[in-house]
Amino acid sequence: MRKKIKWFNRSRHLVFIVSLLFGLMLGLGCDNQHYDERLKMQVQQLDSDLKDRWSTSGVVVLSTTPNGPADKAQLETGELISYVIAEYPVQSTGDFNSAMKQALDEDNNFILYLKDKPPLRIALRRRGDKVGLSVEGNGTVRVKQIQPGTPAANTDIQVGDIVEKIVDERKIYSLDDYKDTLGKLAKKQFTFRTTELIGVKIAAVNALGDLGDVRAIEPLVDIFKNSSEFSLRKGAISSLQRLVELSVLNDLFQQFQSADVNQLPADSLQPQQLESAAILGLLIVDRTENTATLKAPFGTQFRHRSEALYQKINEGQLAELAQEYIQIEVEPEQEIRRACLAIIGILKPISAIDSLIAVLENPTEIPGIRFQAGLTLSQIGEPAVDALIAAFEKGDTSTQDIAASALGGIGGSKARDRLINALESTTESAIQLTLVDAIAKIGDVTSIQALERQLQQNQQDDGSGVRIFLDEVFRSLEFSNN
Repeated sequence: MRKKIKWFNRSRHLVFIVSLLFGLMLGLGCDNQHYDERLKMQVQQLDSDLKDRWSTSGVVVLSTTPNGPADKAQLETGELISYVIAEYPVQSTGDFNSAMKQALDEDNNFILYLKDKPPLRIALRRRGDKVGLSVEGNGTVRVKQIQPGTPAANTDIQVGDIVEKIVDERKIYSLDDYKDTLGKLAKKQFTFRTTELIGVKIAAVNALGDLGDVRAIEPLVDIFKNSSEFSLRKGAISSLQRLVELSVLNDLFQQFQSADVNQLPADSLQPQQLESAAILGLLIVDRTENTATLKAPFGTQFRHRSEALYQKINEGQLAELAQEYIQIEVEPEQEIRRACLAIIGILKPISAIDSLIAVLENPTEIPGIRFQAGLTLSQIGEPAVDALIAAFEKGDTSTQDIAASALGGIGGSKARDRLINALESTTESAIQLTLVDAIAKIGDVTSIQALERQLQQNQQDDGSGVRIFLDEVFRSLEFSNN
């Protein structure tokens, strides 16, 4: 895990906003939290589960007050404060003796900085042992004497070395340690050594998607656009996808909200939305009892939140975001591009059609994502037909294959007639199979008649792939009719 020193004189470059959930994710109550008035931040003791998981200890930053000392020092939500580090500049013999006394107050070691030498850690075997070092001078303080057989004698210290400062690193084990240490250092300059608990952040980001709360959107967008951690960006876009999936269930949850109940007759609700809500873990359907019951806590809470989430999602911000990041030139991570395509498929913005066609036609894109772009266009439906026909007519075989499949998924007379015309004019067997499948998906009378004509034309070619596939199509149609 990454470690870094935080000085209280820097500006923040990136704010990681997950304070909405940290109380939940760390599983602690207010008794284990503390607001630091001096630094203007809320901290919380690391719970035993996280101590065991990361074999560490300290206090976690829950939030910082804007423009406060902690905020200006770039302390971020989710960072673990593991050490408080005090520095004691040495400009006199008194400074040196006072610094050593304070540094050895809590433990038996300190770090000595000598001019033109690397830092030296000096450790005593037990409290009360002598360091074995004396100094002299004011302004410039030099080593005067080194006692043989002492810790100082076992280092590279030499008489005449210039002493610059003494540094005291204090390990933080608990919230009480934190408060006690900062209390003792109230008038001193100090820094923090922090560890970024990436696992906690990922858990919090994922949980933001489960809450279905409109307040989660802006933090998740911020993380997705600005974080340098792929795992956080992936979690953020996945949570945004889940929020979009939840938003389309607003009509269903408003029925519960209007009745102010957590249970309704299952047969009074739209079946597809009911199934989606059950898959997302928001309710339980009992067909025997004919009940649909919201699950606590997320399902019961979401009926109060669904309308606000629906309104926010439909403002178009997420559709625009997803549209930007489906291009491989913008987003190199295929998992993120897939999630963005899924978001567009749910929201169905007409404005995304040209961008989706560009993905579908891109020969450098992986086949699976090109196919998903076609599927997304079929989800948008009839407004995408003209663009798909144009892509089919000018595209290579792979583009034609994807475009034809998408047109079959959309259906309608315009898509059907173009597919039939292509089937009757092409001799390329690979695209013929896709065209047969696409026309069969439409399945109206005109489509079936066109397939029957193809079957007649291939009567003498029993072993061809097209003939075999046509036979399978008609067997399937006969089975479904029976």
